[in-house]
Amino acid sequence: MPSPYRSPLLSRFDWLDHAFMPAGERPPEGTIYNQQRHSARVIRDVEALPVKSQEADGVIGSGLNPVAVYTADCLPILLADTRQQQVAAVHGGLKGVLSGVLINAIQALCARGATPDSLYIAIGPAIGSCCYELGQDMIARAQQDDPQQLAGMLPWSAQAVNNPLAQRAQAQGTTEGVWLDLPLLAQRIARRAGVPQTQIEQAGICTYCMAEEKASYRRNSHCQHGYEQRFSWITKR
Repeated sequence: MPSPYRSPLLSRFDWLDHAFMPAGERPPEGTIYNQQRHSARVIRDVEALPVKSQEADGVIGSGLNPVAVYTADCLPILLADTRQQQVAAVHGGLKGVLSGVLINAIQALCARGATPDSLYIAIGPAIGSCCYELGQDMIARAQQDDPQQLAGMLPWSAQAVNNPLAQRAQAQGTTEGVWLDLPLLAQRIARRAGVPQTQIEQAGICTYCMAEEKASYRRNSHCQHGYEQRFSWITKR
């Protein structure tokens, strides 16, 4: 069984624990998470009970229960605030990211006493630019419907990036579209919000071509190998 991935950036803090779990593994007992809808909604842990009773894609943790998101190619983003010792978990699909879910999580933490320079952000395993193809029409729509003014920050390429660390075949182009770097977009959003570059970390693990079997929804749609949800959680000790 693959081991959980733990962020070196977040692991430096002895007041929290966290993990990006392998596909199919469950989070700790008592973990709080929402019914995810690719939205921009972020709520507090006390508002999110019972588990999956609320539709939201970000959860702020102020108590001792872990908060989590589940993904299968989208970004799992874990945030820690060293000023107030609060944590958050964000599910970042393209739609939610463009709608402002990460921006809202940062603003919610700051409204509760954080500052951008007290935030540490770990972007976990997700589909990489080596394997994330989008149709040209989706990029055009994102540039036209742009409530958070992110169009100029979209990192895309006309060609797939070769991944020398790939453990299996990268995704093949099917739409003559573009290849998007979703983790880099999240990093740029956090930087624009004032979070220092040294306090943002990307795991650099593509769920399609590098992570464990059944980690990728998109790979399953291409190869029919099955997929399972991947939980990512964070908590105060």
